[in-house]
Amino acid sequence: MQHRNPQESHLPEIIRLLSTYHALTLLQLEAFYPELTHQKLLLLLKKLEKGGRLTLAPERNLVLYTGNCVPNPSILSAFWVLLDFREDITYHTASDFPVALTFCTQSDAYDVIHIPEEKEILMNHALSAWQEDSPRRIALVDDAGQIPLLHFPGIAAFCTVTPDGKVQYYRKQGVTDT
Repeated sequence: MQHRNPQESHLPEIIRLLSTYHALTLLQLEAFYPELTHQKLLLLLKKLEKGGRLTLAPERNLVLYTGNCVPNPSILSAFWVLLDFREDITYHTASDFPVALTFCTQSDAYDVIHIPEEKEILMNHALSAWQEDSPRRIALVDDAGQIPLLHFPGIAAFCTVTPDGKVQYYRKQGVTDT
């Protein structure tokens, strides 16, 4: 009789997560699985890599679903926003342009939309249609200076994300609490 390591129950979850988002940073996986120590998470990832289920790219601090995955910078940034809501999330998935990812909580649904610099006019136009029962929009900008240039409906908040995953939320009036 084999005794299974309780952490191994995370293996299918990790594969599902990477099949959805294709590439995440090691820090993002650590934040998504706070119950796992860094060492335990690395052991699980190495086991999955040995089995051909994912690819570790430590030189880029990435975990890839396949070796030829090209990380999507919009999804990598938006995933940090998702992690801020982690405790309340009931469902989440990657989405199609212009939405990076969508998630639901007990009370709301949200689209996280990355707006690169100098794409504000395009995104204002692309996102001009919105209905009351649509998900609320979180506009992820590269720089807070973009906020006054964005005028599409349904925006619940604006935010920026630092490379190490710190999310700062804004409203048109100013900074909000995280």
